[in-house]
Amino acid sequence: MFLFRTRDLPEQLTAEARSHDLDRGDTLYRQGEPVEAVFAVEYGRLQLCTSTSEGRQVPLYTVRTGECVAEAALFAQNYCSDVVAEIRSRVRSFPINTLRDTLRKRPDLAAEFMALQATRCNTLRISLELRSLRSARSRILRFIEISAPQGSDTVTLDRSLKNVADDLGLTHEVFYRTLKGLIAEGLVKRTKNTLELTGAYGRRLAAGNAG
Repeated sequence: MFLFRTRDLPEQLTAEARSHDLDRGDTLYRQGEPVEAVFAVEYGRLQLCTSTSEGRQVPLYTVRTGECVAEAALFAQNYCSDVVAEIRSRVRSFPINTLRDTLRKRPDLAAEFMALQATRCNTLRISLELRSLRSARSRILRFIEISAPQGSDTVTLDRSLKNVADDLGLTHEVFYRTLKGLIAEGLVKRTKNTLELTGAYGRRLAAGNAG
């Protein structure tokens, strides 16, 4: 990601960048706060979520090492979500006005930034697809299917199952109960850090990859 390629960035932008350490549960910024910077994750994992009118937190997506945070706020006045550290993390901040000027003057970097936005839109599309499925069973099976690398029926988890349940819009009780049922049916195999499609679903995925 271009914000980490210091040698490619204007001197003013790198000079104004600052690193910030976050402990688990720390808030980077809150929905509605004035936009001051765009952030790049040096290491760690952050969760973006938004609040409904009833005060309920809705997870949007997860940002990992090497990715950008708050890029959607580049031309906004206020942040549109809350960002909380899921684990100990470090982010680097880039002042919003300086970053805007950089992208206006550097079409090559602006093109990379647009590619980041396109990737983020796809992430949100997948999240909406999963949440649109009516049953918890369908959400879990589809999550494993689309999260597994191409040619594989196994997804390696870098987050807790509690976080996965939140992403799927399921209560923890419903998620664990449904997952337990899928394992009992022989459709899913679970290890400490993986979920694998087996049985009919695993065979279907393998046939699709072969075709």
